Amino acid sequence: MNRAEEVQAKLARVRAWLDRGPADGVLLGTQTGFAWITAGGDNHVLVGEAAGVASVLVTATGAWLLSDNIEHPRMVGEEVAGLPFETVEWPWSETGGMADVVGRLCPGGRVVSDTGAAGLPPADGLDGLRRTLLPPEVDRFRALGRDLATALEDACHQARPGDRELEVSAVLALACRRVGILDLVNLVAADGRIAAYRHPVPTKKQVEANLLVVALGRRHGLHASASRMVAFAPPDDDLLDRHRAVARVDARLILESRPGRTLGHVLEAGIDQYAEDGFADEWRLHHQGGLTGYAGREVVAVPGSPDVLEAGQVVAWNPSITKVKSEDTVLVTDIGPEVLTRTPTWPQEDVELDVGTVSRPALLHSYR
Repeated sequence: MNRAEEVQAKLARVRAWLDRGPADGVLLGTQTGFAWITAGGDNHVLVGEAAGVASVLVTATGAWLLSDNIEHPRMVGEEVAGLPFETVEWPWSETGGMADVVGRLCPGGRVVSDTGAAGLPPADGLDGLRRTLLPPEVDRFRALGRDLATALEDACHQARPGDRELEVSAVLALACRRVGILDLVNLVAADGRIAAYRHPVPTKKQVEANLLVVALGRRHGLHASASRMVAFAPPDDDLLDRHRAVARVDARLILESRPGRTLGHVLEAGIDQYAEDGFADEWRLHHQGGLTGYAGREVVAVPGSPDVLEAGQVVAWNPSITKVKSEDTVLVTDIGPEVLTRTPTWPQEDVELDVGTVSRPALLHSYR
């Protein structure tokens, strides 16, 4: 399946959704929606905004790339070249240009939007169409997972006592950007800040004995995330016990992530594992992750989540126990989980549970 064929398959999904009655057309203008419908196209200029600078309008009979004259050349030349979209542009100075174009292309029809652009109502339920990936998307995810893990682990391998958290963060950011990954989450904690904060935005604090580095990166619209920990001095028994326990919780969540299981079922199994390993209430201190893909978390699992996993979906569980964390991005398949964010350079430890065995990242001992 080439890229144009992938786009045609996605247009078919959207048109089947439109046939069910929500609207006559849909405008996809978020960075997420645009990347999905264009099979990896990028419409962002400002990362911090959900909406991008170009949109795709889909109706039962047509599909158009819409952008103003500032963005049009790059969109046509680099982002949708060879794809089955007609293109429409308008002068940047016409503030109502988008609304005028949509009205002309879908006269009298009800059009919904994933951004609310042009005053359009929201496209409720559209995001569910992108959660089960096509084979080319799985291939892109595998490549993204390897590259993100390499960047993350390189930052950890290069870190030394005395480095500031911000310096470690900069190494990670550079490693990501070199392979076209936007590091949307770049968290670094040294020593006491690991226990103090679940989301440790990097500071000037210097690394002494322990380090946690967390990354979530986006490329071609897909999101992969992982966490790694480093010990620069012999860890005490408490840290080793906690790291072993959080790896067991992570393993349980991964192994329970099978086609046909609900996210609620998987989460409850993870909560049980927390209790079995002596940390019954730690799951309450941070969300445990869930379904990922074209968003950092497409669905965050909560007790009772009804979302049913399918082969071809991707999960990212991120259990944490005070002082430690475990996280990788995992493809759900019919024959068992496939960890996407793994490299041969990071030590792994096999975790054996009643439900199976899976390798989890070990605490890297960097003092030998």
